Amino acid sequence: MQRLTVEDLSAGYGGNAVLSDISFGLEEGGICAMIGPNGAGKSTLLKAILNLGTLMSGRVTIAGSDSRALTRPEMARLASFLPQEYNHGSRLTVLETVLLGRHPHRQPWSTDSAVDLCIAEECMDLTGVAGLAGRPFCELSGGERRLVMLASALAQKPILLLLDEPAASLDFRHQIDVWKLLGRLGTMGVSVLASTHEIGIAGRFATSVLAVAGGGSRAFGPPPSVCTGEILSDVFGVDLAVSQDGYGGFSVVPLLVGEA
Repeated sequence: MQRLTVEDLSAGYGGNAVLSDISFGLEEGGICAMIGPNGAGKSTLLKAILNLGTLMSGRVTIAGSDSRALTRPEMARLASFLPQEYNHGSRLTVLETVLLGRHPHRQPWSTDSAVDLCIAEECMDLTGVAGLAGRPFCELSGGERRLVMLASALAQKPILLLLDEPAASLDFRHQIDVWKLLGRLGTMGVSVLASTHEIGIAGRFATSVLAVAGGGSRAFGPPPSVCTGEILSDVFGVDLAVSQDGYGGFSVVPLLVGEA
């Protein structure tokens, strides 16, 4: 079943297009790693998919519904978004922060139910932050805050999860843990689109890769067909040597002048 369809999408700000003619799809349970240089428009694309002010033209369909026809609550019950930026100074506890993800499923002015608390605890367990439940969000490290925000996004119980560099600020172990979790979500039927710079690790768990650069899509397909030296060198504007690492991922090494 097609969970996300993007057709001829153009996106940008103030009438100026950052991306044009983007088309791709994501099946139920599919994990797509979106790669590209800084400033390529990856965040802009994620916002456009959710109709958050950057969509200029084209069509986005989520679970068979046109994104422009969905109300905010309807969208929030289908799709969850983890942005790069959020309120680092929040005095809410970790548990209270994760429970924010339950708002789309609650009636106005209702309090947290036993089901909400159970789901929040489950999501904190999944992301490894259950031991921080009572800590103020503002007192956490950057990596811990990232994991808490991921738990909050999961608490929405989305069928489509959009993530803007979910493993940023995390050490190697936690990067792997995040991508393992995304792979597990895929087996549970959740579709994931995540921008990332962890090409080697993401390649182990992604079912597809979308390469974005120069105002458009340079390639889309299974990781082995996109993660080649020729394509990645073109996308990032630097000579790169790419090889499979023997573990299902890729080793990507920049070549210095004179190296071959």
